[in-house]
Amino acid sequence: MKYIKLILIFLLTMTLSLLIMTGLDLYWFAHHNNKQPATVIIIKPGSSLKKITQTLTEHQLINSKFRFTILNRLLRSSVTLKAGEYEIAATANPLNIIATLQQGISLQYKVSFPEGFTLKQIKERLAAKKICTTDEFTKITTAAANLKKWQLPAANLEGYLFPSTYCYSRKTTACSEIIEAMLKTGEQKFRELKAASPETNFNRHQILTLASIIQKEAGNVDEMPLIAAVFANRLRRNMRLASDPTTIYGLGEKFDGNLRRRDLKHPSPYNTYRHKGLPPGPICSPGSSAIKATLNPAASDYLFFVSRNNGTHQFSKTYSEHQQAVRKYQQ
Repeated sequence: MKYIKLILIFLLTMTLSLLIMTGLDLYWFAHHNNKQPATVIIIKPGSSLKKITQTLTEHQLINSKFRFTILNRLLRSSVTLKAGEYEIAATANPLNIIATLQQGISLQYKVSFPEGFTLKQIKERLAAKKICTTDEFTKITTAAANLKKWQLPAANLEGYLFPSTYCYSRKTTACSEIIEAMLKTGEQKFRELKAASPETNFNRHQILTLASIIQKEAGNVDEMPLIAAVFANRLRRNMRLASDPTTIYGLGEKFDGNLRRRDLKHPSPYNTYRHKGLPPGPICSPGSSAIKATLNPAASDYLFFVSRNNGTHQFSKTYSEHQQAVRKYQQ
């Protein structure tokens, strides 16, 4: 009996010693800083603890898969580790790494879209940054279900994606999230500008269409209200808008950089030299200044304008005055 007690005491002592040593070892592991510089890792959606542990090991951020697994089990953190792209700080320890993956704050990037960008240019910029493919972008921006969800009376999102700078993280839904953000920003900006402007008979689609033309025609923000006045006066008089940018947009890939006389006869519905009224839709993404000018055109009798080739325009009230300005600045 005496020997049994001694054996039990010995076993208990050994067990406690083992537990203490294991605990100390795990504590040392959890607080031991790795020797790597700041490292970027990608945790893919649906990654298991085993896969995450493998990724950390490959980047030499942890030196024991077993200990890291046990630590996660004890902390019950394995189910709260989130997918994303993370920058693991230099000399981070396993506890720091677990906290980073639990917070789920992925690395943020920025992408900018200037005012006047077309849908094609937006698509190309997103593709260049590898946020989405051109096919994926086209599918999202032309899908009938999406247009219905966004309540847009158009065949695509031309003119509705607000030009600005947007933040994103690298994940499978980045493309659709950026498009959603551009749409929401555009809707919010439009509501704000319209609420602060006089009443108009134009609906949102018509306002954005005219604003996009003004955006492309204007050499500077200050002239936008005058250009808006010219187009408003022309529409009231049932005159053709005769806008080069709309005609160029209608030519699409056929436009080689030079607008020729024969191009003004092109049958495109965007050719405002042939067709009266507004074209079918926007020709680019107008900014706030262009939308504001459309809603608040200058009080003016001008019907014509021509470029002075220095970023400004010469405005005229009569066709004869306009012809003189054309001869002076264009011929």
